[in-house]
Amino acid sequence: MTDLLIIAWAVLTFLALRTLVALANVVSQPYLPAARNKHKEKVSLLVPARNEEHNLPNILRAISQLNYPDFEVWVCNDQSTDKTIDILQEWQQHVDWLHYFDGETLPPNWTGKNFACHQLAQKARGHYWLFLDADVALAPDALQKAVDFFKEKNLSLLSIFPQQIMQNISEKMTVPVMNWILLTLLPLRLVLQAKNPLFAAGNGQFMLFDAKNYRLNRWHEKVKNRNVEDILIVRMMKEHQEHAAVLLGNGDVFCRMYRHYAGALQGFVKNVHEFFFGSRLLMLFFGLVVVGSPLLLYFALGWKGLLVYGVLLVVNRFLVSRASHQQYWANLFYHPLQMVFLALLMIENIRLRITKKAKWKGRKITI
Repeated sequence: MTDLLIIAWAVLTFLALRTLVALANVVSQPYLPAARNKHKEKVSLLVPARNEEHNLPNILRAISQLNYPDFEVWVCNDQSTDKTIDILQEWQQHVDWLHYFDGETLPPNWTGKNFACHQLAQKARGHYWLFLDADVALAPDALQKAVDFFKEKNLSLLSIFPQQIMQNISEKMTVPVMNWILLTLLPLRLVLQAKNPLFAAGNGQFMLFDAKNYRLNRWHEKVKNRNVEDILIVRMMKEHQEHAAVLLGNGDVFCRMYRHYAGALQGFVKNVHEFFFGSRLLMLFFGLVVVGSPLLLYFALGWKGLLVYGVLLVVNRFLVSRASHQQYWANLFYHPLQMVFLALLMIENIRLRITKKAKWKGRKITI
């Protein structure tokens, strides 16, 4: 057997294994179970907001419809230059649960979001602290479900990947890539069940902490200069034998992340390497394998190799779409364009690492 044939069969085996991981994520149903209405402790919802005039009305409207009996909301206006503060002032006139403050000037060696979350933690008074991005929306019973699950599993942290809302072609070409990577490389249930920190994932859009644990560890301060705080916090927790769980937010937690191609590229480029333990070599290896597979298999195995690859890919995309509550046919149709986006994303990640010109929300960052 030639070296090319060995590589081709290794590529097919890798895809088959990733498809099995996707199947595990479908079968294990990593979602919030039904609410049991057992726990009513006060929850502090903490929202960092920097130029979020388009998102704040949606998240505040969703919060106003929560059926949880005891919560407060704190918003950190992080040096916004749009109408963020006007929206907060308007809403505060009509509800008693909303509080906000102007964030302090960003100190050296902090990222903007981590510093905003650090300031929010100093305001919170709840038994649980839920950090939410401003582009997230919650179903009415989502908070009750999350608290019940949190208590039942004796967690220190619950992180949820929201169900992504995608309405235009740019979104469908870009946003599904992240779940496709995540759900074919990591069975989410293992984040809680396995002790090894390698089995870690997290999403800063929804992170529910035990307040006592957070006060003791000051998690955002520990990762103050890191852009991908969520995964790192979960890894640190597992290293210290804390219990963390990661779920999908299907039907409970929603988000419309990036409405344009450029926004998706700028948003994902700063953290794509963290899916691969922060290793750009692993990232590039993965990219070469998934993007270059069709050409390699055609030269090594001919049309039969491509047929096997195609069948595995169809099943793979179906399973990930099913687990994520995304449109299967759309993901299959846009798969080639998603792979082009993934390749560009990885190249841009490396370029910005070399040139040190990465920016996020008007601030220079290091990736």
